[in-house]
Amino acid sequence: MSTNGTSGNSEIIVSGKDMFGATFSEKTHLLNRDEEEFSFSLFRPVTENQHIHVDFQPAEPVGNTPDHCIDGFIVNVKNRLDGMQTVEVRVGNGRRPLNGNSRLPRLSYR
Repeated sequence: MSTNGTSGNSEIIVSGKDMFGATFSEKTHLLNRDEEEFSFSLFRPVTENQHIHVDFQPAEPVGNTPDHCIDGFIVNVKNRLDGMQTVEVRVGNGRRPLNGNSRLPRLSYR
C-alpha cells in the first residue's frame, strides 16, 4: 500500500461485523489510499479476512442515496497503543474486483 496521505474532508462511515459478530456502523477518517487499497482508524475491534462496507460521502443530506460506497475486504489490522486499530482494506473481496471495478471513487475534498 502506498503512503498517499489524505487531506481535507476525509470523513467516512464504516459498517460491517466486529470480531464478536455484532453489526456496527462507525464514523471515522481515512488515513491513506491508493488505487486498490485504503486504510483508516477504528475503535471497533475487527479481524482480518472479513468483508466491510465504506461510505465515502457521509455528509450527504438524508434521503440522498450515496453513490460513493465500496465493499471491501480487511487485509491487515494493526493494534495501536491508544486503543484504536489501523485497518487496511482492499477493494472487492481481496482477490478480484467487484463488477470489474477495482478502483476507489475519486474524492473531491471541500
